[in-house]
Amino acid sequence: MVANEEIAMRLRNKREGKSLNGYLVCNNCGGYYKLQQDESWKDFDTECECGGQLVQSTTDSLPPEGYSSEEEYEHKLYGTEILIAYIAFFFVWPVSFILAIYLVTRNNDRAKLHGKILLLISIIPVFVIGISALLIYRAYFSQPAINPATDVVSVRTIQLIATCFLNL
Repeated sequence: MVANEEIAMRLRNKREGKSLNGYLVCNNCGGYYKLQQDESWKDFDTECECGGQLVQSTTDSLPPEGYSSEEEYEHKLYGTEILIAYIAFFFVWPVSFILAIYLVTRNNDRAKLHGKILLLISIIPVFVIGISALLIYRAYFSQPAINPATDVVSVRTIQLIATCFLNL
């Protein structure tokens, strides 16, 4: 269990911009520096020796060793979600709306881009279905009126179609 003094010190350091176990990570070469207890990222030059920028890690640990930078880790992190969203578009089309909105709300440029693309291609079938329904509706009601007394074949045909397809 963490002592109250430890919690108070962590909160105070967070307000002052100091971190207990933070890292400065280069966005170009992936090099890092572990901040000491009383150090802040503001105390350092933000330019790495390779020419990249040093940014404070968003977590208190380094990205996994298989990745050269935090950006590459984030790139791989959202790859699965993006793939699931595209698969959902083909198999469970309405779910793709929800997944697209999820991707747009992420704090990652790649996820946002794919979320916007999915929103766009998920809306297109709505328009296609809507226009088709309107065309069918217009074609059905623009036919000349049928006189049931004289045109028995047309009445029987419409009843058959209604029975087969509409279960009336």
